[in-house]
Amino acid sequence: MKVFRLSGWLIILLLFARNTCAQFYNGHQMSFGKNRVQYNDYVWSFYRYENYDVYFNEDGQKLAEYVADYAATILPEIESFFDYTLESRIIFMVYNRLSDFRESNIGLVTGNVEYNIGGVTNISRNKVFLYYEGDLKQFDIQIRAAIARVIINEMLYRKAVLDNLTNSTLINIPDWYIEGLISYLSNRWDFSIENRVK
Repeated sequence: MKVFRLSGWLIILLLFARNTCAQFYNGHQMSFGKNRVQYNDYVWSFYRYENYDVYFNEDGQKLAEYVADYAATILPEIESFFDYTLESRIIFMVYNRLSDFRESNIGLVTGNVEYNIGGVTNISRNKVFLYYEGDLKQFDIQIRAAIARVIINEMLYRKAVLDNLTNSTLINIPDWYIEGLISYLSNRWDFSIENRVK
């Protein structure tokens, strides 16, 4: 009799245990915010223009002025190429060095392990992160690519989340095409590109 009662309780316990979950069942799968170690405290300033803002820290005033002047000449050129006028403001975040850029928490995507790698212009909606590598030619390419990417994203997906959802289901453009178009607009055709294409 005791054996039947014990086995009955054991069967009932096993049936209910199958449907229960531990308190922290999904705890190990939860994503938490990531912060990077920031070695310096920065005081940020900005210049406001008609179509864009340029943010910079106390040591980056000359770079910010350069970005503002170059963007003023390039933005109408890229807009006329696409026959599209930018509706939202571009926010340029100018960093003096790559190491300063890697300290930034703005636009941090927690799921991507290789975040803020060098040689890639990160764009979070209309925020563009630029860093100076010591070469103005590369810096110009970063600026042109960033403006082109913001305009392409706005043309395809607009600003609203609802538009983004509906347009992303209707428009299926391959990534290689968008990257190639941005590369075409940002890099001038030269012998190195000619050799790579051939």
